[in-house]
Amino acid sequence: MRKLLLCIALIAVSTGLLMAAGQTEGAAGTAVAVNPPGTYPIVDELVTIDVMTRYGAVESDGNYQDAAFTSWFEDLTNVRVSFVDIVEAQAWQERLNLVLASGDLPDTIMVQGVMSGQEVFTNGVFGNFMPVDDLIENWMPALSATLERDASYAAQLVMPDGKRYSFPSLEGTCYHCTMSRKMWVYTPWLEELGLDVPETTEEFYRMLVAFKNDDPNRTGRADTIPLTGAATGAWNAQPLAPYIMSSFIYTDPANFLKRDGGRLSFVANTNEWREGVRYMARLYREGLMQPDWFTQDAGQLRASVESPGPALVGAVPAGWYGVFSINGWDGSGRFADFQPIAPLAGPAGVRQAVFGPYAVSHHTVISSTSRNAEVIARLNDWFFESVENREIGNNWIWPDVDYRWLTEEEKAAGELLARDFSIAEYVHIREQTYGEDRFWDGWRRLAPMWMVGGGNAMPPEWADDPTKQEWRLAEATRDLYEPYRGEHYMPPGLVVADELQDELADVRQLIIGVSGAPGLVEQFYAEFVTGARDIDNDAQWRSYVTELERAGVNRYVQIMQETLTAAGY
Repeated sequence: MRKLLLCIALIAVSTGLLMAAGQTEGAAGTAVAVNPPGTYPIVDELVTIDVMTRYGAVESDGNYQDAAFTSWFEDLTNVRVSFVDIVEAQAWQERLNLVLASGDLPDTIMVQGVMSGQEVFTNGVFGNFMPVDDLIENWMPALSATLERDASYAAQLVMPDGKRYSFPSLEGTCYHCTMSRKMWVYTPWLEELGLDVPETTEEFYRMLVAFKNDDPNRTGRADTIPLTGAATGAWNAQPLAPYIMSSFIYTDPANFLKRDGGRLSFVANTNEWREGVRYMARLYREGLMQPDWFTQDAGQLRASVESPGPALVGAVPAGWYGVFSINGWDGSGRFADFQPIAPLAGPAGVRQAVFGPYAVSHHTVISSTSRNAEVIARLNDWFFESVENREIGNNWIWPDVDYRWLTEEEKAAGELLARDFSIAEYVHIREQTYGEDRFWDGWRRLAPMWMVGGGNAMPPEWADDPTKQEWRLAEATRDLYEPYRGEHYMPPGLVVADELQDELADVRQLIIGVSGAPGLVEQFYAEFVTGARDIDNDAQWRSYVTELERAGVNRYVQIMQETLTAAGY
């Protein structure tokens, strides 16, 4: 954050002149007259806006300029969208930082799910992004109605200075994503050894001992890996496993904070945390945890699970089984036999699933120098006018061609369920499968969307097809994790006051770390678990706690407590 602020400060002269002149929203002036909300075309005289965006190679080639929706949308609105910067997901953050630091911004940046509220607020305060409150009120009746209807989500857009600097997007249908700290066990080994699914940490330990010693793959060799994961590149498969640690104390590695109502506490220096680390050290010491877990990447993990011949791996923490295995029958087929198990009860009876509520994405921001703010607002509002618009824009699919609305009788029957296992609203006539089909013709991950539950039906036959991960994951989340959903989570969308950002960034870097560089908690965790430090040695434990105090852990909690309180919790 500090590097970003310093870069922005270097260009403050140019933006500061505009701000000092009393600039308000859209004060740079609109290039042409804009027609009233809800009417099309948006402008009578063709207008071009420059857009920066991001794409994921797993879904599309990112060639939005040639997408069918792009030309169709231009015909409808008389607005030409010029994609001046289309960045693949892996390079997005670095490219965005360079653009923001340069001060040479396009009219708008549109992207789903990757700009944080903190990032948006910082650039709003420093003049890169303009406030959008007046635009929403005067030019966006569809979005205004949406935000009024879903007030709890709308609140996430409001920054500490009381302003909004972005238009939103929300995909509130990935139910399994809200409780994604899952543990997957290779069930043929349970059956071979006559073991029940573990319910407690002690039963889980005994299962791993059996996986190690009782030759579950019947090779006659000591070749099994009871428990493993990946340090990098695999969703929720890291060695600091919240699935296990939360059986001792609620553990979210994003912050290591536990919320009890409106009160925050730090978890990674407590006696309960120490007990959890002691348990993990026991697994490591007894050879139940693969040592490579602390260094290997997702590809190496998958190679172990998919190895030719007898199965080698017994259990893996992960967000879904495709992280560590091949989803489909082209691989070993083991993906179908890895099943999630419910959270484990710890020694004190603690049993909870880490929970992350749906968060609003800060989807569209407008450059403070853009002369087409009203045009951009009207373009964005179109997507909120109807479900049909949302589906045309995102996926280039059409009612009665690619999908149909469910009848009231079908809804009452309750057999057609959406991705969150609620009653669906419509069903696809022509199904597209994530990771297999590519989305060429719409603005996939570019167009804003607003989905709060419901949506497209999953075909009922998916219940019997193990390759259909959406059904498997939703069902497991509902049946195994929902009953133990933790309530100690940090609310989404919290943004720290501007004057505290640098201080918080410094403390977080020391305690939690930054991408690719672990902080004190993760460093000491690895050393305690692997035996480089002795978790049973009181002096070494006190040394760790002292290091956290020197790093500012108390101040970290205080800043986050102030932020939480200011947000109304």
